Amino acid sequence: MGTYDHRMDSKGRLVLPSRFRDELGDRLVATVGIDSCVSIYGLPGWRSFFEKLSALSSARAGCRDVKRLLMASAVEIDVDSMGRVLIPPFLREHASLNREISVIGVGDHVEIWDKELWEARRLQIISELPAIMEGVGGL
Repeated sequence: MGTYDHRMDSKGRLVLPSRFRDELGDRLVATVGIDSCVSIYGLPGWRSFFEKLSALSSARAGCRDVKRLLMASAVEIDVDSMGRVLIPPFLREHASLNREISVIGVGDHVEIWDKELWEARRLQIISELPAIMEGVGGL
């Protein structure tokens, strides 16, 4: 959990906050996020997510497309000795990542967002929060 603002270098590397590294481990899987972000899972979390993804019905076009996109976009990434991860160019493009980024904890994974896009999305969610809470049945 939490939000950390960082900078990505010109090669597409960013320091993953130590709190997230401790939880996720050194071997990670990155893929396109459902929104305009990059989702990063530790290997155990990815296996759990993969099982849920695999259980989707291949008879439904939407399920097939979700499987295709998330699996075709998945890539293993390592944490280097300085705590950095390299985000591949196609994932940086998907998330419109620039130099200023936000790393947010989302339970079983983290998301990498362009800082401005995250701030706009966060404010949108806040403005819609009562309706969202009603739609998901509250807590």
